Amino acid sequence: MSTPIRFDSADFPENDAEEIWREGLDAIFEIQRPKDPPAPFSAKMESWPLGSMLLMSHVVRGDVEFQRTRRRIATSGVDHYLVHCLLDGTLMSTFGRDIQQVSLGSVVVRDLVVENVGFTRDAPMLTLTIPRQGIDRRTGGALRMHGLSWEAADPIGLLIASHMRSLVSVASSMDDEQARVAGEATLDFVAACVLRRAERWEQPGDPRLTPVIRAQALSFIEGNLADMSLGPARLREILKVSRTALYELFEPMGGVAEYVRARRLDEAMRRLESPLHARDLIGAIACAVGFMSESTFNRAFKERFGCTPTEARKRRAAVVMVGAASPRDDSSRSRDARGVGFRTAATIRSLGG
Repeated sequence: MSTPIRFDSADFPENDAEEIWREGLDAIFEIQRPKDPPAPFSAKMESWPLGSMLLMSHVVRGDVEFQRTRRRIATSGVDHYLVHCLLDGTLMSTFGRDIQQVSLGSVVVRDLVVENVGFTRDAPMLTLTIPRQGIDRRTGGALRMHGLSWEAADPIGLLIASHMRSLVSVASSMDDEQARVAGEATLDFVAACVLRRAERWEQPGDPRLTPVIRAQALSFIEGNLADMSLGPARLREILKVSRTALYELFEPMGGVAEYVRARRLDEAMRRLESPLHARDLIGAIACAVGFMSESTFNRAFKERFGCTPTEARKRRAAVVMVGAASPRDDSSRSRDARGVGFRTAATIRSLGG
């Protein structure tokens, strides 16, 4: 049988419970809860791996703010979509200038490369965590999915929500092979629903080719961040497209130059927070991600993340030192609790399409 990862705050002391709950979601969000007055913590979370994706049933009581910041996007190591089904309570999200109030029973998609802030209040929900490649290889890739939603009265939305509820009802009784088959079938179903809705958002031109070319462009950028010549001219040469076509491909992302600059800075942040690059000089990291000048890199980094590269590295070092200095609780109950948070975060990070 498939063994779920279960967490119930009632099983542990309140301070331990909240710490482990946060650890489990740290792979995705920075989390804020009311501090004045402090609200009692109560949460439940249950997760089932389904092949290349994760199914989760979860609720936290009271008001909670879930932030997907530039820093978290750059350092979390996850590139997934979340598909939420709201069962009760309140869920609202802001991204850019948009505010989305999610209605009960509806289904909504979140793209984890998009900065956004979610607000929940007593909101039990079901969530599918799906790696980007799991959707992209079924749709052609690079669809504008963030904020995509189906109301509860929409027949397609009703089908997706019903399917998610059915998965929860049988997930614990499936063996690993059945879970894998269920996951693959669910991916096929969700991708088909998304593709039908997202086609309306395509840029001008052949809708069959646009997502494929965009996916090729993004893949080339990821593999060539250190190339100083990476830019519009280089991409036009590689993709064999016109200046106008390239502009249309990257217009939703702010343009080629802005997208390349953002990805270089995100990769720099990842390296600054990675133990594997702890001995690398900041100038070497700047050069490795395509910046010719360390001073230019420093200015761009602070503009994007609100801190200098040196400050980012020091904060990471401080977190590591605090963790190493924290007294260990040797009770088996505490170790089990910490195991739940670690396993949840590790499962989210390890998902593959």
